[in-house]
Amino acid sequence: MPWSSLQHLPFARAVEAVLAEAGITADRGDWEVHAGGSAHVVVNVGHVISVRIAKNPTSCAHVERRTEVLRRLPRFSFATPRPLTGVVRSDGYTGVGLTWVPGVPHPPGHVDPAVLHRVLTELAGVDASGFARHLDRPGQHWGGHRRRHVLLDEVIPRLLPRNRDAARHAVAELAALPTVAPTLVHGDLMGHNMLWDGAQLTGVIDWDHACLYDPAHDAASLGLWYGWDALRGAVSEGVYERARLHARTFPLQAVAYALHHDLDTAQVNQAVARADDWIEANLRVPSA
Repeated sequence: MPWSSLQHLPFARAVEAVLAEAGITADRGDWEVHAGGSAHVVVNVGHVISVRIAKNPTSCAHVERRTEVLRRLPRFSFATPRPLTGVVRSDGYTGVGLTWVPGVPHPPGHVDPAVLHRVLTELAGVDASGFARHLDRPGQHWGGHRRRHVLLDEVIPRLLPRNRDAARHAVAELAALPTVAPTLVHGDLMGHNMLWDGAQLTGVIDWDHACLYDPAHDAASLGLWYGWDALRGAVSEGVYERARLHARTFPLQAVAYALHHDLDTAQVNQAVARADDWIEANLRVPSA
């Protein structure tokens, strides 16, 4: 973002307060600002620190708890953000300084299944008993314990009438799956949160929605981004089939997220349109 724009960022003083707590001095012209996320603005400074500023009251309320999760995550074979500061409240904003994680997202498409297998295996092996109370509940950011009813009562009625039965069927099939032992799940293991240096996975960021849940949820994210062939080589057939069922509801979850975070009408409508497009392309049986 150019210097002329940085001078007028409403959250700039909050970023500077976080940098001050971390003992880092940097001109605003050296900030690398990422404002596209729905919940946070991220400002990377000097390949040293990533400052996360909550965008809305819902996100502000969870900063302390989610920072504690980052503090307690075990060491993996890939880097994760670690707190460099406490939670800072300044100028009406809430933020925290985290370690900068190197790497760039891999574009959608095939990667080595062994890498995906390693990530899922390491997550499943985490003993989260010491920090479980800091984790999200499954689907907390878009419905929590009411998530199935949110999809049925609030999301599906917004779809095109011809797509509603297919969406209801997808929700029903996921709900009918046998319960499995929950493990630590990242909760948003899409490509934009996995950073690479060539073929090497260097880091996994944005653990806001980490929870104890069906590991096939994370597998579904990997399948959608890196391809189902790559996922099939990374997990058992049972996890693969469960992941396919989880993935079918992801576009509906995006609508629920927009509704529960009070996003504007245009953003809600965009999420609904994408869900309709997904159903048209993937769920509806073409008429004869």
